[in-house]
Amino acid sequence: MSLQACANLVSRADPERFAAAMSAPLEARRVLLPIYAATAEVARAPWMTQEPVIAEMRLQWWRDVFEEIEHGRARKHEVVDALAEVLTPKGAEALDLMVLARRWDIYKEGFDGPESLLNHVRDITMGPMLAALDGLGHLPINLTGLEVYATQLGLARFLRGIPALIELKVPVWSENKKVHIYRDLCRTAYGMKAPRIQSPALIETADCMRVLRFVMHSPGAVEMGAIPDFPISTAIARAWRAWRCR
Repeated sequence: MSLQACANLVSRADPERFAAAMSAPLEARRVLLPIYAATAEVARAPWMTQEPVIAEMRLQWWRDVFEEIEHGRARKHEVVDALAEVLTPKGAEALDLMVLARRWDIYKEGFDGPESLLNHVRDITMGPMLAALDGLGHLPINLTGLEVYATQLGLARFLRGIPALIELKVPVWSENKKVHIYRDLCRTAYGMKAPRIQSPALIETADCMRVLRFVMHSPGAVEMGAIPDFPISTAIARAWRAWRCR
């Protein structure tokens, strides 16, 4: 029942990751869904209150969860029950770093420039990606390539979320930037090269390069919320990646 609770949570909170997980082999879903569910809960925590202290406490709760799992203990919770069965010590450390990166959502200070934003999205996305790869036994020895995947996917996801930040009057930049900053960000991320890693944990990256290419040509679409979903090509890419993992 705990795994089903994770699936229900991810389907509501993060449809893209849910689609990626459901494209994966059945056994891989047992690893992916609890990690994605915990990631969704961490992402939601800072936005449930306007009080920074309470938001910090919510994030600390998850830091405590990951530390307890890392040391062979786990509190009772519908997500934690399933997560404790698949989260490795390395995965727990990676998710903890993700929580620290999520503190940006509490204080919402604008980024100084492209590098600070890319580092931020990399740290957020690296957490569940590394945890899933290690839980599946697919973690590469060299994590440099994994950082590339995390940066590319993290940027694509962040760009899609910028209209919501604008609506909430959250400053993305510490000073006014021209729209070409989005083009430059995507060029930088798109130009990064990573080795091929065949794993269900990377099915979620199926459409990120397509998003980066689109924004390179149409940077004005970012703040307008006009980045397309590419449903057919993304579904095909997910199916192809899943087939390669079997």
